[in-house]
Amino acid sequence: MKNATIALAILIFSLVPTLAVHAQPTVAQSQAVQSEETQPSPDMASPEEPKPEQERPTVWGEPTEVKIFIYVIDVDGVDSANQKFTASLYYQAVWNSPTLRHQGPGPLIKGTIDVWTPRLTIVNQQEAWASFPNFVEISPGGDVVLRQKIWGSFSQPMDLRDFPIDRQRLTVHIAAAGLKESQVAMVPLIMEDGKASGIAKQFSIPDFDVVSWKVERRPYVVFEGFEGTAGFVIEIDVQRQMNYYFWKLILPLCLIVMMSWIPRWVDPSQIGTNIGVATTSFLTLVAYLFAVAHLLPRISYFTRLDQFILLSTLMVFVSLLQTVATTTLSRGKATVPIELVERWSRIAYPVILLAVLGISFGL
Repeated sequence: MKNATIALAILIFSLVPTLAVHAQPTVAQSQAVQSEETQPSPDMASPEEPKPEQERPTVWGEPTEVKIFIYVIDVDGVDSANQKFTASLYYQAVWNSPTLRHQGPGPLIKGTIDVWTPRLTIVNQQEAWASFPNFVEISPGGDVVLRQKIWGSFSQPMDLRDFPIDRQRLTVHIAAAGLKESQVAMVPLIMEDGKASGIAKQFSIPDFDVVSWKVERRPYVVFEGFEGTAGFVIEIDVQRQMNYYFWKLILPLCLIVMMSWIPRWVDPSQIGTNIGVATTSFLTLVAYLFAVAHLLPRISYFTRLDQFILLSTLMVFVSLLQTVATTTLSRGKATVPIELVERWSRIAYPVILLAVLGISFGL
């Protein structure tokens, strides 16, 4: 028993140095731990300095010249009720960056995040779908070309007081986000064939005709009295065609108004016929206005068409009141010559309708 105890003690003392070696970290491990402790975390890392090609290319104190080309491919809808229009357009921007010159011979392709760009955006754009990826082409001489084609909807405040014979201006306003006119100067780009910005010969909008268009350098001013953001705009003046509204709304409404005149040619003693025609005319007018309500812009002020509808409604209502009064007087001893009133009404109502048309639409 004594010998076994001595042997166990010798075994324990022989294992102590080995355990001590494994328990202590090596010098390399200690240095690695210290380096990890002194290494800054990603959140604490200092931001990288912008590369030369990501800085705005300019001569000291002068704005960078950016040449703009806009071509409106199509305008396929003008939504007067919602104050917007949809269009397809192509735009191109060109500027020179000396730091991006290369040996060539072909153009160099880079992403827009890798070089400086004027950060072009369409101010009145609501939603849009781009056709080209976000890249630029760089010529050996340092000319940077940015191209994009988009289709989308654009907000457009409209003055509809003359609706449906109104004239509207459709605007696409491109601005250099965050860059003032003192930093970027937008000028028209003349293509190799000598053509500048323009529009297609014909658009898809069926109810408007193009009257004129123009492009010009125009800053986007957020707050009045402050320096504006560098911008470039194209404006298209369009004239609404009245044919659709004449055949779909104005002419049927005139027929309903004339239908309310029938009692003027019917014997006042025919009470049932006269009252039936008058009330039917008024109810037909109300039902028709409900049916065509979606054709009218939802605005707070009166348009020419609203004025015509209101005056036509009043004419039908006055005719209904006259029919009721005439049939009532015909059953008693009327002191007013009913036949004389009816005879003059046959002339007065058509004249009033022509006057309403002239006042409402300038006919």
